[in-house]
Amino acid sequence: MMSVYRKPPQAFPVESAFFRLPGALLMVLDENWVIQMMSESWQEVLGLGQDALRWHPFIEVVHELDREDMIDRLCRIGDELSTVRFSCRCRRSDGTYVGLAWSVSFDPDHMLFYASAHETGVNLSEHEARLPEVFVDGLTGLPNRGLFLDRVNHAMQRAQRNKQLQFAVIHCGIDRFSVINHSLGNRIGDLLLIEIANLLRRSTRPTDMIARLGGDEFGILLEDIKDPTSPVRVIKRLQESCVLPFHLHEHEVFASMSAGMTLNNSHYDHPDVMLRDASLAMNRAKTQGGGGYAMFDRGMHEEALRRLDLELDLRRALERNQFEAYYQPIVRLRDTRLVGFEALVRWNHPDRGLISPAEFIPLAEDSGLIVPIGRWMLDTACAQMRRWQLAFPRRPALTVSVNLSARQLTHPDLLPEIRRTLRESGLSPRHLKLEITESAAMEDGDRAIELMAALKRTRLKLMLDDFGTGYSSLSYLHRLPIDTLKVDRSFIRHVHDRAADRSFVETILNLAHKLGREVVCEGVELPAQEALLRGLGAEFAQGFLYSRPVTAAQAEMLIIDDRENPGRLLRDIAPAPGPQTADAPTGAY
Repeated sequence: MMSVYRKPPQAFPVESAFFRLPGALLMVLDENWVIQMMSESWQEVLGLGQDALRWHPFIEVVHELDREDMIDRLCRIGDELSTVRFSCRCRRSDGTYVGLAWSVSFDPDHMLFYASAHETGVNLSEHEARLPEVFVDGLTGLPNRGLFLDRVNHAMQRAQRNKQLQFAVIHCGIDRFSVINHSLGNRIGDLLLIEIANLLRRSTRPTDMIARLGGDEFGILLEDIKDPTSPVRVIKRLQESCVLPFHLHEHEVFASMSAGMTLNNSHYDHPDVMLRDASLAMNRAKTQGGGGYAMFDRGMHEEALRRLDLELDLRRALERNQFEAYYQPIVRLRDTRLVGFEALVRWNHPDRGLISPAEFIPLAEDSGLIVPIGRWMLDTACAQMRRWQLAFPRRPALTVSVNLSARQLTHPDLLPEIRRTLRESGLSPRHLKLEITESAAMEDGDRAIELMAALKRTRLKLMLDDFGTGYSSLSYLHRLPIDTLKVDRSFIRHVHDRAADRSFVETILNLAHKLGREVVCEGVELPAQEALLRGLGAEFAQGFLYSRPVTAAQAEMLIIDDRENPGRLLRDIAPAPGPQTADAPTGAY
């Protein structure tokens, strides 16, 4: 039996309804760590209610072997930290112990400690070794994925007993976190994670559970919500808080957060499934541009299954020779002569026919399959261009442009693979152009500059693709050793009838020429666009005005006609175009 310590002062506030929330393990301690108030749920966890716990020292609840560490943590509040987290064993009424993860904060105005706990799911006898802190994230001090899933499981069990209870699981992640890590360093990335963790704590109730699930992803468990709009309000509050910059030492960092949510229902019988669905919803929010949220629906799961099937087919596509190389002409605007091709990959699926690159390129990026696909594309395009050069000699020789993905840029064998391809195909490096998207180049700016400089030493030509759609700064742009800027089709579409688009393109052209770079304008569809771009001084263009991407045999016909009829518009013989669409979100392939 615990000894009575002392009674509280008469002015201590009476118990509020807040502490009667079911499932919440809360305590209020005075400045001497004596329990003044607690929630009713302690009766269920420890078998001890208010009569047995109130007015007793908190230390008496903790296992003797865990007390020293607990005292050390609590003593650090105020001087070093406003909140501390630790794991320990707490004694039940039957003499056994339950593992608990604690979060304790101090209110200096009332000289009170507010303590909330989550069960770790570990039950220990009195003689077992001290509970290791395997349920707390070392960087942020938040519960980790294992403890989060344990708490979700507990919420599911409560909801099964009481059908009126509602709860929600939110999965949120920092948009473009890898860019921050690569550009500013892991230390700044860690500081941002700590700031986001603190933001999540401030924006939720003490009864809600915040956890770091791994990397830049966090989980939020909202228990005892009133209606399905509650998690939406929480997410909007979090996202509004992210609008202001985070001051991380000498850096000012802007971040946005995407979130997905799911509500408890009869379909869920395992916490992993519920978290998976919230994750699917978050991924949907990220694909919509980031900074938003999505509620899970069954269609997302079906889409994920279709995506899985497509990935399995994609893994077999290379060995089954299902990829085809298509080529889109690039013309010189001053005389409409053919100067080269951009090589684009197409997937000829045996059952689904030609699959849009916008559908399978992002999947290849995520799965890492873009590396072998890109290697195949490079080999095929270089070998084909060399065959054309031998069959149709001309001065200057035609060039071929091949896209490099962000994954390929980080692959250690990229440069040796390019050298091997050139050696085996016999194509001169001067006739190979590598297209790198603006966003891929900026993902790790310093490393990209180093790699591009190495590529330039091989006498390759480099092109910055989709220029204007990314987030590069002039400080990086003038350092990138590129030869050509490619203006994205989104700015060309209305260049002839929108003054703003025309001014933007004119600014890019002036900037490129001052830096000694040439410009290729993508997505040219109308003669009026061509005439305007020629007048602005653009060197090259490609688009459906001249030809859609065509097979190697059709491209050969374009080469023959350009040789026999110099200056003839390619569109007079090219296959009739359909509506022009982007090949893939991260650049054409």
